[in-house]
Amino acid sequence: MENAVIIDADVFIRHWRTRSRVESWFDQLNWQYQRLCVSAIAKYEVLAGAKAEDMKIWRQIFVDITIFAFDDTTINVARDVFFQLKRDNKIIDTKDILIASTAIVNNLPLATYNRNHFERIRGLRLV
Repeated sequence: MENAVIIDADVFIRHWRTRSRVESWFDQLNWQYQRLCVSAIAKYEVLAGAKAEDMKIWRQIFVDITIFAFDDTTINVARDVFFQLKRDNKIIDTKDILIASTAIVNNLPLATYNRNHFERIRGLRLV
């Protein structure tokens, strides 16, 4: 997939919390990449924290974003990532492992503010 990026939940959440929403990193990614993508796990993370009155806006935001399901291939990669982190004694949150695995399987860079955790994963490209 050319000129695409997977976006972590924290990018959406920070975009939402930015009052002006102009020039947020999400907006910059939207201008920079032809295709925005998200793991089903990250989408769940965002929607689980959203207020009921904001759901219409969140649904509009996700309309033009490709959602990657969590499938068997991603499960196998997530398992490998988990054991790599465990061997390195650098384990991170399970949701982050699942999101990173989605990016690895789809050969896309991940946009996240949480670089400290995601940099631990071999084979994962970050924006």
